[in-house]
Amino acid sequence: MPQNNYLIPRRSFLRGAGVCMALPALEIMSPAIGNAAENKTRIPLRLGVFHKGNGIDPEGWEAQGTETDFTLSKNLAPLQKTIDDIVVLSNVSNQAKGDHYGAMPLFMTGIQSRKPVYTFDQVIADNIGKSTQFPSFHLSAEPVDVRSTTLNSLAYDKEGRAKFVERNAQFAFDRLFRGLGDAGVRNELTSVLDAVREPTAKLLKRASRLDKTVISNYLDSVRDVEAAIKLQEENSAPRPNLEQVQDDVVKLDDFPSKMKTMVDLVALAFWTDATRVATCIMALESSRRIHDFLSLTADFHWSSHFEKNKKLAYEFNTANTWYVEQFGKAIEKMKTLKEYDGSSVFDHSVLMFGSGLGHGGRHYGSNLPLVLAGGKQSGLNTGRLLKYPKQPPHANCLLTLIQHFGIEQEKYSNSTGTLDRLRRV
Repeated sequence: MPQNNYLIPRRSFLRGAGVCMALPALEIMSPAIGNAAENKTRIPLRLGVFHKGNGIDPEGWEAQGTETDFTLSKNLAPLQKTIDDIVVLSNVSNQAKGDHYGAMPLFMTGIQSRKPVYTFDQVIADNIGKSTQFPSFHLSAEPVDVRSTTLNSLAYDKEGRAKFVERNAQFAFDRLFRGLGDAGVRNELTSVLDAVREPTAKLLKRASRLDKTVISNYLDSVRDVEAAIKLQEENSAPRPNLEQVQDDVVKLDDFPSKMKTMVDLVALAFWTDATRVATCIMALESSRRIHDFLSLTADFHWSSHFEKNKKLAYEFNTANTWYVEQFGKAIEKMKTLKEYDGSSVFDHSVLMFGSGLGHGGRHYGSNLPLVLAGGKQSGLNTGRLLKYPKQPPHANCLLTLIQHFGIEQEKYSNSTGTLDRLRRV
């Protein structure tokens, strides 16, 4: 344990040349978190919400088996390596019929609606986000859909106002790790790491052996994200003038690399305590994206109407499996980021993945595709397939999570109670 004269405040930053970078938890920070054996709970619990639009094919999604002895479906197969870290929910939500416009509100509130209301993540953020740079942070790998606000945002505040969603990976990186989005600073600085090299060197002299490893891994991870963003920017073909656009010349950006960047940004934002609540839109409801990198030809929304069409069913399930794989990569990334006590970011995170439609073609809001994940300190009862024969409303799941973050609230949205067996007793 470092001597007191070496201790630095918990909310410490690396500052230099117009940039400001938050740090992960270190041993040399204040005594409140300095003793790992006595203060493990001082590392905050985080909430990450990952949304995939257009629903699912129930036959490709449904896991089979008992609560503790179950087999993952074709769609969920990428989570096999993390099966002990997940909770698959079955038969949650009593919303019988829905549509794309109300599916994202259903995912975040439990109610199909085109009128935005206070989402569960913001209930949590308003209670646990007051001490972080960003009370909550919101990302989207997709462009704006102009047809409706409810197709573009997951999070809404108490007044029903959509929270700002960052779709530009570079701007998101600047906001999280440079502390600002000023274009002049971005042009002047080639790397946030160059700007903080000197203060980092000074910090390393004061750091413990474990801290040096944490800081080194931290800087490597930030550098990886920055390099990925730069590579994406360099490889993206400029969009042609609109008057010159023809159907056969429209090209997509490198979507897989952008998705990886967004997932990594969530992990790093948690690690640096820039925020404790984050949402990431992987695919919009009614997304028309063509997953050509998977050798698919139908747009995502069209393939969601897969019934009686084997080719569309194949394409739809292939795309859904890929999104599940990206969620698995989010888990794996968070496992690689170590806290001061040797635990991982994932150990202290609660993640939710899914969609607001239980059937892509029929637009059902019942039996939503939902997977929760969490590490050793998350408090979730993982390694489970939880089936609920009486079909509790999804709001019960959301209320359970609200209470899980220490918020004393007995009702949320149309909840009738909480979900049993989801949390460790």
